[in-house]
Amino acid sequence: MPLVHKLPRFLDVEASSLSSKSYPIEVAWSDSTGHIHNYLINPYAVHEWTDWDYEAQQLHGISRQQCREQGVHPRWLCNKLDQSITYTETIYADGGPIDQDWIDVLFQAGSRRGVSAFKVVHSDAIMLPILSQVESDPKRRGELYDQLKYEARQKTPGHHRATFDVQYLIELFLLCRNYAAG
Repeated sequence: MPLVHKLPRFLDVEASSLSSKSYPIEVAWSDSTGHIHNYLINPYAVHEWTDWDYEAQQLHGISRQQCREQGVHPRWLCNKLDQSITYTETIYADGGPIDQDWIDVLFQAGSRRGVSAFKVVHSDAIMLPILSQVESDPKRRGELYDQLKYEARQKTPGHHRATFDVQYLIELFLLCRNYAAG
């Protein structure tokens, strides 16, 4: 029977803007097999969600109208996240606290609890310890990490969409793990 390596869980959030009134418009996360779940969020479902930055729209390519037509209700997405990610699991994001803030905004609007049961941790917390197994010098480890990030980005079809960014994090993790394994 082949040995199956479980993957860490990764998450990414795209938002309406970078302002203090921003809110999530797309969330993607992976399961332990690498399967990615992705949903747009309907901002019209939450009266207070009016902030929109057209420069951000140019970056991620998601329009407010597209979110309205294809997005799910925040309550539905909170339930889906609660079913998919248990409170004992760690989920990693390259935005770390920024992604956690947007998850908090989502759960404040869409969950009776008002908070998510899981916490988002910066992806460096899982990648850098792997690389420290093979590179003890922090400067060289940082350079190696930058090189592996570049390689992962080259292998990933796009960015500034939640699915692509989660795919990138999975690829980066695999590159780090394979590099450390020799």
